[in-house]
Amino acid sequence: MAKNYAYIRISDGHKQDSKGQRDKITRYAEQHGLFIYKWYEYTLSGSQTDKAQRGLVDLIERLAPGDRVLVNDIERLGRDSISDIMEVTTRIINAGAELHFCLTGDTLTPSHKNDIGQFFIQIGQAFAAQDFSKQRSRKAKAAAKRRQEQGLPAGRAKGAIIKSKLDATENQILFWLSQDVFKSEIARRLGVSSTALIKWLDRRDELICQARERGLYENGLSISEIKARLKRKNPKN
Repeated sequence: MAKNYAYIRISDGHKQDSKGQRDKITRYAEQHGLFIYKWYEYTLSGSQTDKAQRGLVDLIERLAPGDRVLVNDIERLGRDSISDIMEVTTRIINAGAELHFCLTGDTLTPSHKNDIGQFFIQIGQAFAAQDFSKQRSRKAKAAAKRRQEQGLPAGRAKGAIIKSKLDATENQILFWLSQDVFKSEIARRLGVSSTALIKWLDRRDELICQARERGLYENGLSISEIKARLKRKNPKN
């Protein structure tokens, strides 16, 4: 029976919290009906340690055809060594396993070892999404600092219900997902990042759950209509 392994690595130098990675992987696994057989979690620098120290060798040696490896993003496999990352990814798919990037929803499968073009497209998208995420984080922190210096609130209230440009394309997005179009491809067609699309889908699920809990949900409601009903119920949002 195929097993699902989750891999988390936290950079010791940055002291990041592993909770964000664990939450993203857990949510991804739940959405895809995957049970995590074993978690690997390390607090180590990706640039100052080798694959064995980061637990990757042990993980790869356990893999059997059909298994899956779930990571938050491609940098968890290594930060500065491209050759290391390429070796790890190719060894995973050569073992007959799949590599899932939970941040973007992209997946490398054994079929990619015979399609070098698609292999590098998936790797490139994984790197691009991670870089976009870091840029967004830096900009958000800089904006929050400026507002703090001006004596203004740091930003939007947590849980605020706001309009998204993706709301208008909800039906198209759901249709493409039903046709098994990759999220990265849907994002490309819509001209947004994979990260932005995944965050919108997660937020959509949250708002539908809120509407159901408050007795405001009806089949066929669009996300725009759900947002409007929730805001009328609680104007502070």
